[in-house]
Amino acid sequence: MSNEGKKYDVVGLGSCTLDLIFEVDDIMRLDIVDRDKIEKKYICIENSSKLNVKTVKSYPGGSAANISCDLSNIGFKTAYIGGIGADTAGDTCLTDLRNHNVDVSGVKIFSEDSTAHSVILVNSAYKDRSILAYKGANDLYSEKDVPIEKLQNTRCFVWTSLTSDMGIGAIRKCIEITKSSGGIIAAAPSISIIKKRKKDAIKLMRLADLTSLNDEELEEITGIKRDLHAAMALLFEWGIKIVNLTLGKNGQWISDGKTLIKTRPPSIHVMDTTGAGDATMSGIIYGFLENKSLHDTAMIAASLSAMEIEATGVRVGLPDKFSELQTFINNHEFQQETSNF
Repeated sequence: MSNEGKKYDVVGLGSCTLDLIFEVDDIMRLDIVDRDKIEKKYICIENSSKLNVKTVKSYPGGSAANISCDLSNIGFKTAYIGGIGADTAGDTCLTDLRNHNVDVSGVKIFSEDSTAHSVILVNSAYKDRSILAYKGANDLYSEKDVPIEKLQNTRCFVWTSLTSDMGIGAIRKCIEITKSSGGIIAAAPSISIIKKRKKDAIKLMRLADLTSLNDEELEEITGIKRDLHAAMALLFEWGIKIVNLTLGKNGQWISDGKTLIKTRPPSIHVMDTTGAGDATMSGIIYGFLENKSLHDTAMIAASLSAMEIEATGVRVGLPDKFSELQTFINNHEFQQETSNF
């Protein structure tokens, strides 16, 4: 079935949360190299201690909701589907989605549990963060809640992490409907679904057309350590057409299985990396649906991520229209290296 005349460019299913961001300078970071010679970073809080919080901010967030907002901002017609609680946090999240012109008519409101929350601990010295996530009503969303007509009328369905049996069933049903209607599938699994439901995550990934992962997620889902090229190659064997890999300050790699493009991020002032991965995924989806080259897709994704990082909180600092994104691209230097995959 042709994608011409579809009502939506992207429909997203996954987390919708209220993010509580605590900036805590007293947190210590511990870097450890494990017996497999893999470097791991931990935050440390002394037991029975009381740490002073420098700032507290709250923002509506959640990967699927973020992607829906990010893409709506730059001109796509998007819808978010998922579960929220019948509470003030849920009202806040819905209001923000509507303010970003995201269709929320497929959202299910549950009275059995509260809206999902994330407590994000940020240390200004390290410019990274750790997240305590409570899924809440997100994980109550099930197959019976899926709005079939929306999935039949979208160019792309993107899924992010839901870890309950009901949530995974809902993702699977959305994929089936979208694929049968000629749409494409974008996969944005977080480390939570990969670690908690690895077999299910792999099955869902095998049905995807494009994906964006960070290096930890890529190594965990493929089981291939310290060889990013081989890990990406395995995803192509699974049938994925476009694979994007984010490497933090080292930029990103994107490939179609034939060409590999490494993009260094533009020079920016890092404020908060929360939501950067979602912004990157939004850029990959936009480039794919708009038939952009891999080079242009990489620059769009890197720019959206950089604009997100330059401001504290998610959905903050991002462009309100594509022309603003284009201006950012024009005003920044991107270093790109192209090779055969």
